[in-house]
Amino acid sequence: MKRNVIVFILLVILAAGLAADTSAFYPVRLDVVKVFTHSEGYRVVYRKGYGDFADLYVPVGWFKTTTDSSGTLHPAKAVLVRGDDPSYPYAIVYYKDGKFDHLLLFVKSDPHDPMFGMLAPDEGAGKFKDEDPKLEF
Repeated sequence: MKRNVIVFILLVILAAGLAADTSAFYPVRLDVVKVFTHSEGYRVVYRKGYGDFADLYVPVGWFKTTTDSSGTLHPAKAVLVRGDDPSYPYAIVYYKDGKFDHLLLFVKSDPHDPMFGMLAPDEGAGKFKDEDPKLEF
């Protein structure tokens, strides 16, 4: 009887430990090819499939922390991480409950790196909308 109780307690502790490792977020990693800067945000070109590319338009407003009228602080929807890691550039898009939550964009520190480009003002006009991104795979 004591043995069964001990086994049961160990199983409960193990189950509680496994449940603590679950996260509400689902990350999706994007292999970024090029990042174009624009006055309204960033155009991120990433690989989809084996030979195709897709665009992700990230508005500049997503990089700002905001406060609403009641004083509640809302974290930024996007974070730009600069560094010199050989794996850069890439992005991680996080989903929560099946909806876009936030993204991290990892880019090279050097603004003259070939991964950066400039987007002409007329090319990006109207594409940087404050809506959830629809990723292509």
